[in-house]
Amino acid sequence: MASGRGWSGWLIWAALAAGTAGAVIAIAGIDTPARVPLVLVFLAVVPALAVTTLLGGLDRLGAVVIAGISTIVVDFAIAETMIISGTWSLRAGAAAVAAVSILIAAAGIAARRLAPGLGR
Repeated sequence: MASGRGWSGWLIWAALAAGTAGAVIAIAGIDTPARVPLVLVFLAVVPALAVTTLLGGLDRLGAVVIAGISTIVVDFAIAETMIISGTWSLRAGAAAVAAVSILIAAAGIAARRLAPGLGR
């Protein structure tokens, strides 16, 4: 019988799919009651998953704590920067979080390819 790892994988993929749907809805400007909850899932899940690509050798609790704190830092830094510069909008905020998350994930993937033995 499979361990709980199978359920956590499904949960991660479901949250990622819901978050992606929220980002697409926000960036496209579609007005629906599901927009706010799905965007919140996006803002919580996507930066956290991106940061976990950098945390190869940590135990699960440490990775969850660091990913959660990093999510807050990424989201707040983008929001503060956009508010201070007067460019705040839901569309731009979702796009900026997606772009920063992609850069973080790319850095994690590149680091693993350059040093495959690290974090294992």
